[in-house]
Amino acid sequence: MNPTQSADRLPLPKVLVLGTGGTIAGVSTAHPAQGGYRAGVLDIAQLVEAAPGIELLAELHAEQVASIDSKDMRPEVWSKLATRIAQWFARPDAVGCVVTHGSDTLEETAYFLQCVLVPGKPVVLTAAMRPATALSADGPRNLYDAVQVAASPDAAGRGVLCALHGRVHGACDVTKAHPMALDAFTSGERGPLGFVGPQGLQFTRNHPGEKPQTLSVPSAGNWPRVELVSSHAGADGGVVRALLQASRSGALQPGLGGLVVIGTGHGTVHEDLQAALDVAESAGVRVVYASRAGMPQGGAYDGLNAVKIRVRLMLELAAQAKG
Repeated sequence: MNPTQSADRLPLPKVLVLGTGGTIAGVSTAHPAQGGYRAGVLDIAQLVEAAPGIELLAELHAEQVASIDSKDMRPEVWSKLATRIAQWFARPDAVGCVVTHGSDTLEETAYFLQCVLVPGKPVVLTAAMRPATALSADGPRNLYDAVQVAASPDAAGRGVLCALHGRVHGACDVTKAHPMALDAFTSGERGPLGFVGPQGLQFTRNHPGEKPQTLSVPSAGNWPRVELVSSHAGADGGVVRALLQASRSGALQPGLGGLVVIGTGHGTVHEDLQAALDVAESAGVRVVYASRAGMPQGGAYDGLNAVKIRVRLMLELAAQAKG
């Protein structure tokens, strides 16, 4: 949409808004006050239309990339997002980009984009905990805030951001911590990077540490298989052995390239599971350890939870295979 500009007003910043579906685009299947809904029904143009005043923040270019429930997110959608964002940012007049997303896997998509996009112009993900047709839907406000962040010069160079419930989170820190609450996302002990709302945008801290090396997006069909396994009372390694057997027999395609182990405490692992992991490593499978307590890992994985470590490990293995 191209809002009418007055002669004495500066042009609005150009922001691309990409829709992927999710609860923010959901439609209630019962009474709007009830919980039943279908995700990813409305298109991005309808979401923009439902956010009053958003056209005063930026000149918006809205495009639909996918219309899915984010629990069904796939690498193919990630690739489309990364490609379209890179194309948009190649335009000298492009200022920022917003991605509307389902809440369930938002942290994975945000971290993927953090890994593959060159730092610079802001990319801001947003979501909603209530569908678009619910009473007191939170999507319009979250989308408005996300555009406000994406259009702000203060957001440039801070990596991929997430604007949710008045808070601005970094892609490395953000995680969904509640299944139903409107304020469902947290950045843990580090806290959000800033806040956005009627008072405008205010950053209260910088992104921690340096951004790891930017990685390439794997081509179609070349995404390595990295699985999550968990250590727990009675973990005997059977899942790891089954994965190895299926990979060796060709039943698992692509074959097993890596494992992210969700350990206890500081990332400790049951001795029986560890024995199976040792066999996997000797067979060439890359094994990385995380903790269900959320302890920092150090290096490129510092402070990342298991699902984000999995994203990075896939990209690292793809880069190694490419040579």
